[in-house]
Amino acid sequence: MTRPLYQNEIYHQLDGHLDANTHHYKLRVQFEDTDAGGIVYHAQYLAFAERARSAWLRCLGIDQAELLVEDGVGFVVRHIDIDFVEAAALSTVLEITSKVIKNGGASLRLRQIITNIQDCHIVARLVVDIGFVNMKMTGTARACRMPKIIRDRLPGTLED
Repeated sequence: MTRPLYQNEIYHQLDGHLDANTHHYKLRVQFEDTDAGGIVYHAQYLAFAERARSAWLRCLGIDQAELLVEDGVGFVVRHIDIDFVEAAALSTVLEITSKVIKNGGASLRLRQIITNIQDCHIVARLVVDIGFVNMKMTGTARACRMPKIIRDRLPGTLED
């Protein structure tokens, strides 16, 4: 269900890093992320944010695949608000920061900011509501309280 926090440098390079209560994840925009004009498809920002959230959980030592297979539980996105601020282009280096702004027993709210680190401009802002669900009891996803071992690894509510 959970693993020790990252000590291995290769994983640190792949999954970003935690700085206090903020996770930092970098990626380079690839050709597949863009349209014919070299501008990132709007849906890719959601994919970038999802990658960052998964990397954040790995940095916290939370193994989503193991949770699903062994315990039949996991995190699901319930709602996303996204503000597209500025377009990113092919080969741009982006940083996605993720920070918990509300931590409930069965849910989280994250603020994610995607920034072009080459010119320091914000590209998109997201507020993501995530639920914790049990998928093995009835074959459908039902909200459930996160186990204590997971709650203890997640940052608490932060002030805006």
